[in-house]
Parts: sequence; C-alpha cells; structure tokens
Amino acid sequence: MSDCGNLLIVGASSVATKQLAAIVRATPGWTVTGLSRTKPDDWPSDCDYVSADLQDAESCRKAVIGKAFTHLVYAARAKHSLYTAMAPHAPVGIESVGPNLTMLQNIVEACEGPELRHVHVVAGGKWYGIHLGPFTTPARESDPGHMPPNFYFDHQRFLERASAERRWTWSTSRPNIISGVTEGFGVNLLSTLGVYAAICSHLGLPFDFPGKPGNFTSLQEMTESSQLAEAIFWMCRSRTAENQAFNVINGDLFRWETVWPRMTAHFGLKPGRVRHFSLVKWMADKGPVWDEIVRSRGLRPHPIDRVASWGFADFLLSWDYDVISSMTKIRQAGFHRIVDTEDMILAQLAEHRRLRILP
Repeated sequence: MSDCGNLLIVGASSVATKQLAAIVRATPGWTVTGLSRTKPDDWPSDCDYVSADLQDAESCRKAVIGKAFTHLVYAARAKHSLYTAMAPHAPVGIESVGPNLTMLQNIVEACEGPELRHVHVVAGGKWYGIHLGPFTTPARESDPGHMPPNFYFDHQRFLERASAERRWTWSTSRPNIISGVTEGFGVNLLSTLGVYAAICSHLGLPFDFPGKPGNFTSLQEMTESSQLAEAIFWMCRSRTAENQAFNVINGDLFRWETVWPRMTAHFGLKPGRVRHFSLVKWMADKGPVWDEIVRSRGLRPHPIDRVASWGFADFLLSWDYDVISSMTKIRQAGFHRIVDTEDMILAQLAEHRRLRILP
C-alpha cells in the first residue's frame, strides 16, 4: 500500500466523501483537499478546499494548479432535477452521458502530471441495470452491463484508455443505496422514511409500508457511507485493487419485512400493513404538517424537501425483485470490513433523532 499521498476528492459534499476526508486526514503521511462548485458548511476546517466548474476545463486547471495531487477520487455528477448529483433523467430513464464524461475528463486532465498515481471513480449498481428491472444475482463485476447509454460505462472506458497512456492506475466502486447521516440533504432513504414515520405519528396513523409487496419480501442491500469511504481509501492504496472494479455493499442482505417491525417499534408507532402507494402523491400536501412537527418537537429548522425525497423512496421501494451484489472479489483482494444492515438502519435513525433532524 502507498504510505503517503496527497488526495483530491471531487464531489466532496456527500456524507461518504466527507467521511473519506476524515479518514485520509487521520492517516499519517496523507493530506486531503475537497473540490466542488460550492464548499459545504460542514467541510472539516483542517482540510483544504477548492472550487471549480467541472464543465469548464480552464476552471479545473486553475483550481488544482500547483497542487501535485497523487490520488484523485471522483464522486461528482452533473446536477439533475431529482438527485442533487446526477445528470437530468427520471429514476429509470437515460442519464446524460456527455456532461458527466466531460466533467471527469476535465478534472483528470487538469490533475495529470508525474505525481498522479491513482484515479478512483465512484459508480454504482446501475452498472448492472438494477434500476431497469430484475437482473442476474448475485451481480458480479465481470457481468456485462445493460443496453447503453449509461455514463458509468463511458467513465470506465475513459479510465482504461487514459491510464494505458499514462503512469497512473485506476479503480472504481459500485455501491448501492448509500446511507449515512447528514443535515440538509433530502436524497436519503432513511431520513425520508423517518419523516414519513413522524407524519404517521402526528396524524395518529399506523406505520404502513408504502412500497410494493414484492419489495417488502425480496432480498435487498445497502451501503453504509463509512463502508464506502473505507473501501475507496483501501482501493487507492492497494496494489490488488489497481485497474479493477469492485462492488461495495455492507456485505449482508436484508428484507423489509424483517426490519420494518423493528423500525415501527423504534418510533413507537402502531403496526401497519403493506399498502403500496406513491409517497410523491400522498406526501405532496404534508409540508405544513412537517413544519408543525418541527415547531412542536424543537427540531432543526429544515423544510421537508431538505430531509425527505419522496421520489427517491418511491423508486427504491418499487424494486420488487432481489437486489444482490457479490462481495467475493473485494474480499479476495483484501478488503474484509462488513456492516450489519439492520443494525445500521436503526443506528442511523437514532442518530438522526439525536441530532434533532427527526423527532
């Protein structure tokens, strides 16, 4: 493993990349710098930060000039209307390849130099067509992708081609449903379900499961944000990870039918039943209800769209098929950390409540 380095995190506003920054910062011999268009309020004060427009090659060059980065972690996406960091598309639609590829090319080319040793790109389960319907499980890194376009494919082809002509190596991670605790970012399944639970409690309603019946009973997976952060840093330093793609999930599976009763008890709610309905539709008028909950329970003053994304939850809870990614390859390569997903769900909900994000 590399025992020292100067790492740039591109797209440094997510909970996983902030955790990565903390890990790198605490490692002797390593320095870390974050990059995005706007500096997050909670970026570590002892870590450097630069701003750039990734669509503008000159902006990228000016942001990193003289920095001599040895490692680049790329976790950015062209902004889109549903998720904060993705190109314009519906959840199951076609994502914009051009802008996402241009952004990666611009920052890699800006950072290229004799010091650059490794480039890591965060991809995801959409490589396997998870968002399109049932797929071969467990998904393995050697599996073919779905019918293009998918900018993950273009990213990897760029890495393969560019690294062949340079001295640096590459790696890519494929997490699924990244989950962590952060303030003011609504594209989070657990905080969204926590807001739904709070509204059920406020209205005296049982805690019905709003997803499809098949989603309730099928095997699902998640990726804790710290699991992803640890895995990325391992890939940046490990010779066995060079020029490889790796699935990064918690390492276990769960069913909502098992964890939902635990969540119900956690919030002290009346048990409900599986009742598939659109959260986008039925929560559309619940902003004032949430505002009243915030006032009456003394919560952090976040509007509902900063703690919940109903479309995101509808999308994930519509997967009425098994979602399973193999972790064999990354374990054989030397990364062995695992996370108990059910315990993670309850712990993160409790942390949201401790921080007064949820009641």
